[in-house]
Amino acid sequence: MTSETGNARAAEMTSENMKSGRRNGASPGAGWGVVLLAHGSQRGNHTIDGLREMVRRLQSHLGEDNAKVRMACMEFIQPDLPKAVAGLVADGCTDITVMPFLLGQGTHSTEDLAEGIERSLEEYPHIRIKATAVFGADPALVEIIRQRVQAQVAQRNGSAGSITTGTTGAPMGVMLVKAGTRSQAEDHLWLYEMGRMLEEQLGAGFAVAVAQSHFGPPTMEEAVADLVERQGAASVTCVPYIFFPGLILTRNIVGGVKTLERKYPGVGFAVTPTLGVDDGLVELTARRILDAAYD
Repeated sequence: MTSETGNARAAEMTSENMKSGRRNGASPGAGWGVVLLAHGSQRGNHTIDGLREMVRRLQSHLGEDNAKVRMACMEFIQPDLPKAVAGLVADGCTDITVMPFLLGQGTHSTEDLAEGIERSLEEYPHIRIKATAVFGADPALVEIIRQRVQAQVAQRNGSAGSITTGTTGAPMGVMLVKAGTRSQAEDHLWLYEMGRMLEEQLGAGFAVAVAQSHFGPPTMEEAVADLVERQGAASVTCVPYIFFPGLILTRNIVGGVKTLERKYPGVGFAVTPTLGVDDGLVELTARRILDAAYD
């Protein structure tokens, strides 16, 4: 199945089920379930612990009496989407909102999501399932990243209130690195838009380039070459645009930065923390869920 076909199938099933929900008068709060659907990780506990904390925060935010929130993963970690839906149905939920906890477009947000929804509807034809969009290029996420970058720069400058570009006038480089995917080039457009918005929000004195951790362009090497060789940055703050620490962070992103440090010994490199269970991310996720549920 192509990415375009997966998008169409997911949109069609979501549209049909939303219409059905309106006809039957269902609304969130009466048998409403929420599935936070993440990618999953095959190593370490950071991802599963982080997802559990996000589910706990979302449950508190949405209200114990209004929704039942469950976690699911595309791969590596159980339950998968159909099992999470089955658990919600067993708890009495008939109106289910699926929030793909994914930063950008790709196979998981199209084909895999559509397949999981389809399997669930075949098993439980009486329920309604709505899927939100992935996060994509969202200003709220740009603000979270901006805060991370400025905190890192302030720490480097030795003062929480000092954000300067130094005496040389050279820009401070920022490299926004997402997890590598084999998706088609157009699936990276949201990343370039994130980079554009971030550079705009950071303002004068900053230069932003984007990359993915592996699987091809845009590469970290290309991003740093642009920042250092073309734009003259004397320092580069690397922002791992992933939710939680794991193999991608340690092997691909931090490992890539160490390689770049050897190539550019005169450039100061720093790496910010991953997104984690940030207050702003919890708020954004809850808002996306509620917008979809009440649409």
